[in-house]
Amino acid sequence: MWDRLVRLTHWGVAGMVLFNSFNESGQIHRLAGYVAVALVLLRLVHGLLVGSGSTAALPLPGWRAIRTHLADLLHGKGHAGAGHNPVGQWMAYLLWALIIALGVTGWMARLDAFWGDDWLIELHEGLADGLLGCVAVHLAGVVVMSIVQRENLARAMVTGRKGG
Repeated sequence: MWDRLVRLTHWGVAGMVLFNSFNESGQIHRLAGYVAVALVLLRLVHGLLVGSGSTAALPLPGWRAIRTHLADLLHGKGHAGAGHNPVGQWMAYLLWALIIALGVTGWMARLDAFWGDDWLIELHEGLADGLLGCVAVHLAGVVVMSIVQRENLARAMVTGRKGG
């Protein structure tokens, strides 16, 4: 299901986000943020380089796919594919965008041009809060989909294989 690079970047980003949610300033915070951004960029490049049949590929599900998936959920049907369902894929894009935006705003806050500008720090903090909210929704989605599909999706992101 998930190749090693997908799992490495997933858990690496998760670790950096978790670390930075408890360590909110200083050089180690910045370094962890930059590592998270680098891992997201690595994941995006990997997703663009693999074939469209790979679970690491980065499809852009449309509204029809999302509506169909949500209707299937209402009827107790899970996602039959090996990769993300359409809603999960969009959540991945949102999480990645927030992490990149956090890296950019964190970097900008260190520039002389923005020194002392509170709006940038407030934006960075708001993005961090938004990221943590999206992480909570992501985790809830993993739990719900694991129940609906009767398979441990968190374990699949560790082992690389779906089933059970």
